[in-house]
Amino acid sequence: MKRYLIIFLLLFYHIGFAQTVWKAELPVVEKNDYYNVELDQELIGAGLEYLKILDENGIETPYFIRSTDPIKEVSDFESFELISNTTKDSLNIIVINNKPAGNLDRFCILLQQAETRKYVSLRGSNDLKQWYIVKQQTGVSGFAKQAGENTEMLIVDFPQGNYRYYEITIMNDQHSPLEVLKVGKIKNSNIYGIFTVIDPGKLVIEHNSNDKHTSLSFPELNHTYCIHKIEFSIKNKPDYYRRAILIDSLSFHRYSFHVSSENENTFLIDDFFVTPKTFIIIENQNNPPLVIDSVTLYGLCRYACLYLEAGKKYQVLLDSKDPVSTTYDIEHFRNTIPADIPVLKIKNLHYSLPVIPIRELTLFEKPVFLWSVIVLVGVFLVIICMRMINEMKKKQDTPR
Repeated sequence: MKRYLIIFLLLFYHIGFAQTVWKAELPVVEKNDYYNVELDQELIGAGLEYLKILDENGIETPYFIRSTDPIKEVSDFESFELISNTTKDSLNIIVINNKPAGNLDRFCILLQQAETRKYVSLRGSNDLKQWYIVKQQTGVSGFAKQAGENTEMLIVDFPQGNYRYYEITIMNDQHSPLEVLKVGKIKNSNIYGIFTVIDPGKLVIEHNSNDKHTSLSFPELNHTYCIHKIEFSIKNKPDYYRRAILIDSLSFHRYSFHVSSENENTFLIDDFFVTPKTFIIIENQNNPPLVIDSVTLYGLCRYACLYLEAGKKYQVLLDSKDPVSTTYDIEHFRNTIPADIPVLKIKNLHYSLPVIPIRELTLFEKPVFLWSVIVLVGVFLVIICMRMINEMKKKQDTPR
């Protein structure tokens, strides 16, 4: 039994985690210089730890990934003047001065790391007296975490505006406030904060009345994708507040949150890999199922920064069984290489599964031999059974 279990597990591993090879090309450049190469979501989902860029001679070209989080290059952080920074229970209320009232659509909030759920709402004013709603309360996640400094950054996007003053209210699910260090914006955040829509194919919705939950899945998903944001469009008009779980049955990775009529139902997630075996479970309890119109998945745009030589051809290669073994020297110069350099898009991206060579079967593996063994074993078992029956009859016929 143990032997069969091991064989089953090996087959499951081979089927579920089969080797995948991605290949693509880079456009030929006309100038020796550094470039940002925009990476397709298929490559990001396949695992950037396997990514290699080779020149026309097959030699690895050093690179580093620009911003694995939405904004990791914080050297260009520009702080706003804080008019006030007050706390009360689990609330932080911050008022900033948008001098000289320039157009804004994003705040970057730097704070001490805290393991808690965070929600942000936003109001704007031109005189600190009359306030207008800008963004209703929405859940946010911490990105750009710096372990050495014990800090994290909240990225808050909102409709573009030019109020002179903004009031930011941060609420968490504990009984104490957060330690907010500063609020500002970052140059070039148009590169590092962009999300791109991922097409997961058909959304399948199933309502289970016995377990009182709704299950959502994407069975037509062709590849694994790494998502950082998920957005629900729900038609229900009455108030609702439901616990939901995003779970992948292959990796058992899970992320829980609440869909509610009180917010936009848009959630930021840290590196969640979605597969055809990923499900979203919404717990209905005794409430009627929600009417879900759509679920939109977003991946984070990522770039490989590298130095290219003019006229040379380069190939992008990602082999899921061949990880990059070392860190390239260029990683140590990421802070000195400008961020606003030309962006290249890769060409002819395609993938293939490795061809397993067919070997000639040995005598012991051929069907004729196997069936012969089965027949012989069957005959042997029949003979043993006949002998046992005859012996039992003799014992019964022997007088006591």
